[in-house]
Amino acid sequence: MKKLLKIMPLIAAGGLAVLLAACSGGNGSGNPAAGPDATAGIVDDDRKTAETGETSAPEETPSPSAPAWTTDDQGRRLAGSDTKVTRDGSPKKYFTISFDDGITQDRKILDIYKKYGFTSGTFFINTGLFGARWDWVGQAVGKPGLSHLRWTEAELRTGIYDGFDVAVHTLSHGSLKNFDEAKVIREVQQDADNIYAITGVYPVGMAWPGGDTEYTKATVGIVRDRTTIGFSRGTTSTGSFRLPKEWLKWMPTCSVSDPNLLKYAQKFLNSEAKSDMLFYVWGHGYELDLYDSWDRLDELIRMMTEAEDVVPVSNSEFYWLFKDEIPATK
Repeated sequence: MKKLLKIMPLIAAGGLAVLLAACSGGNGSGNPAAGPDATAGIVDDDRKTAETGETSAPEETPSPSAPAWTTDDQGRRLAGSDTKVTRDGSPKKYFTISFDDGITQDRKILDIYKKYGFTSGTFFINTGLFGARWDWVGQAVGKPGLSHLRWTEAELRTGIYDGFDVAVHTLSHGSLKNFDEAKVIREVQQDADNIYAITGVYPVGMAWPGGDTEYTKATVGIVRDRTTIGFSRGTTSTGSFRLPKEWLKWMPTCSVSDPNLLKYAQKFLNSEAKSDMLFYVWGHGYELDLYDSWDRLDELIRMMTEAEDVVPVSNSEFYWLFKDEIPATK
């Protein structure tokens, strides 16, 4: 118990994300170092073309009433660009939430979302770790047996995240600051390509694997200049409702495990929007098991969806709303 109590504040502050980066990779059965071949379960684009004859996900024809998608130079639909949310010049209160890793607890999260008609959740996944079971996570937080099991590719292709925002968390969840430029690009871009192959929507965002320790001048520069990523979320809580200052160093308000989560939520609801505000919550599904806090997540989503002056948005939708007003980096 003492060990768990010592590590709880670290998790709430994003400290475990750093631990995940340090220990992640390999085949997911333990914590071997991540390597360039940590992509079991999915093949590179050139191999996929040779084996299946398919080069991209099937396109769908939108209904006449659906918002138009923005596409890239390859004709791929870009995540969040079809948002129905618009800005009218008046200040708004925006709410967004994201979960990392693409693990099986996300099914229960989705059930809560659907209970309240909430469709604005973002999920950051690692497509090089399909089916990986990280038993070491439970051991690290003093709770052996805690589940940290990623979806398989076949499971994801059943449409688990249909209607929700799916974004990059890199292929192997390895430490980007320890990789050369070519591997950083591959970790990011191949994950994005794989997500597109599964969902038919190309991601525009990323969550730094391992959190804020992973962005250095070099890694931020590579992501900005050599990848298609528009935004990337860190893990340090701001405790505020300010808009991000830099897209590639986007900090959340708090973690889903923060003991003050619902206090932040109530403060947000009680606040008057004199300028645009953003309440951003992030976390991992296993944390809800770890702290038995599913009821708190349920209450949070109920509060945000029932509030008449709160605008729920996915991470990618928010990016498109403010894309031209916030710099990638300073």
